[in-house]
Order: sequence, then C-alpha cells, then structure tokens
Amino acid sequence: PLHFGRSLTYRFAASAAVALGAVTGHTPLTPGASRRIASGSLRHFLDRGALTDDGLLGGGWYGPHEASLQGYSGPASPYWASKAFVALLAPAGHAFWTAREEPAPVEESDRVLALPAPGLLVQATRADGIVRLHNHGSDHVRPHEGETAAEDDPHYGRQAYSTRTGPTAPGNVADNHLSVETGGRSSVRRRIHPLGAGHGDGWGWAASWHRPVFAGGPPMVPGLRVESVTVARGRHELRVHRVVGAPEGSRLTHTGWATGPEEPLTSALYGLHGWDDPSPIPVRAPQGTAWTRWAHVPRLTGRCAGTSVHVVLASLTADADAAPLSEAVEEVRVDDGTVEVAWAGGTARTRITFEPVEVRHTER
Repeated sequence: PLHFGRSLTYRFAASAAVALGAVTGHTPLTPGASRRIASGSLRHFLDRGALTDDGLLGGGWYGPHEASLQGYSGPASPYWASKAFVALLAPAGHAFWTAREEPAPVEESDRVLALPAPGLLVQATRADGIVRLHNHGSDHVRPHEGETAAEDDPHYGRQAYSTRTGPTAPGNVADNHLSVETGGRSSVRRRIHPLGAGHGDGWGWAASWHRPVFAGGPPMVPGLRVESVTVARGRHELRVHRVVGAPEGSRLTHTGWATGPEEPLTSALYGLHGWDDPSPIPVRAPQGTAWTRWAHVPRLTGRCAGTSVHVVLASLTADADAAPLSEAVEEVRVDDGTVEVAWAGGTARTRITFEPVEVRHTER
C-alpha cells in the first residue's frame, strides 16, 4: 500500500475499489489478480502489527503513528477499513473467490505509468517490489483557498511517495523536497500546477510548477517560481528543477527518500548539476516515518539567483548490490534552459526543455 494522501489510518480500505471492480465487472484486472491485490493488502497490515493486543485497529499505519492521522481522526476512524469487505458482496461461486490468485502487475515486470489528469507518475520495480509515486499535480489546497506554509501537508506536498517509505513528520527535515531558502526562511510546496506527463516503453515523465511558500512573513516572493520535471527509468529518478526569479543570495536544498537504520533499503541522491557538492549529507529525522522510529534523509545544497537549473539523480532500492548513482550517467549538458542527459552504456538519452516543458527520451 502507498503512503500518500489523507485518511491513511483507513489502511486496507484502499483495496475497496479493486474489490468493487471485480464484483461489478468494471475492471481491467482478472479475478485472480484482483483477489491477489485485495488479500495482499489485508495481509500486509495484519502481518505488521496493525491490530492491538485487544484485536482492534488503532490509529496509525502499522502500529500507533500519530503523524499518519488527521485532525478529524477519532477512535473509530480506523474502521473505515471495513470498506475493503465490499468483496463479500460477491457470491460464493464468483470468480473472485474461485479463480487461482495471479501475480499483481508489479510482480510481473518493471512498470512506468503516467497519469496526466492527476499529474502523477507511477514507477515500479519488480526485483524489490517497490512502487514509487511522483507527485506533479495532486495537492491539498482547494481552488478558493490561499497558500500558507502553516497548512503544509506532508502527505501531499512532497515530490514522491512509495510503498516502502513514508513522509517525515512535521518539524523534521522534509523528505523528497526542494526548498528555496531566502532571507533566512525556507519554502514549502503547496498548490501544484501540472505541466504534463507521458510515458514510453520502460520510461515516463511528469512535470509541474509551484510558487514557493514561506512562513514567518510574506508568504511569497514576487516572481519566484519553481518548475520541476521527473523522469523515471528503471530504479532511477532524474529530477530537474528550474528556479525562476530567485533573489540574490538564495540557496536551495534537495532531499531524497527517508529510510531507517534497520531497513533493508538504500536511499541514494547524487547531484548532477547546480549543487555545491554532488554527494549528499545525511540528515536525521528523529520522529521517523510510519515505517521506522527515526530516519536518515540525504540532502544536497546549492546556490541560486535569478534563473538557474538544478539536476539530481535519486534512487530507492532494496538491492544491496545496486551500482552507485555516480555510475548511472555519463554526461549532463545544461545550456540555456535545456538539459540533456546521456545514460551510462550509451544506450539512452533524455532531453528536457522549458518554455514550454517538453521531454524526449530515446533508447538505442
């Protein structure tokens, strides 16, 4: 299950859509794949301590986790998880029950899928079963609302989410976040404006722009905006940011995935262009995530003023023998707002342009 959005304490209620599709016949999945997803979601939480000693669902994700709750969450909120049992509307002889469970799509092959309407990019790797969601369009700001840093929501504002990590808690270093620092204040991302998304064979992209929002003074700097593009290929995430209208003396920070010290995961970040040092510094998040009591987050820093382009390569993997990110790219060219990346082995090139945003990727 993916740790993204509101009402996460409902846990396996997310599988209700899959079950209802199977019951009504409105689904692209086979009955066996549908049951694999529904039963797998239920087992995922039950096998990881979601039930209390009294056999009840408590507030949180696996066990208790306050940062996973919303202000409206109450003692009975976790029981919205019962929506998953819409599958029980299927009679005993229904194929949902009689068909043999089949692998879910992510268990069969690597997948990259762009969803242009919500501005999302899904990236899945079969080897470790991790699914990553790159967010370039779904926020928690209503159309009539203004943007304030006080309403920053870690479950919507981060650049990426996954099935093996959760966002860090408010007050801790933010994971998967680009922050503009000016006048002693750091920005958050609130309203997200999609700029497009697409995918090809084994790769995909999504893009958006936002106005950095600051606390403790004027919420915005006139003319300041950030345009962001994510390109997913295999386990690699190419993240490109174009900062426009930054005051002199401004700085940037960029973070990667938050992982715990005992988790069999590697969170890597490598600066390709526009950073003080290509190697990140690990920063501790003492309140951790829904997966771990405390976490490390890799962080890059750099300067920005006026218009500047910053390129990062990120990765989250359970492969202990994964090659370092410094070996994944052979060449990076940044010229007048155009970014061109030659991937290792000479097999692929990615070209990103702004005004308007266009992404081209070729495999040889």
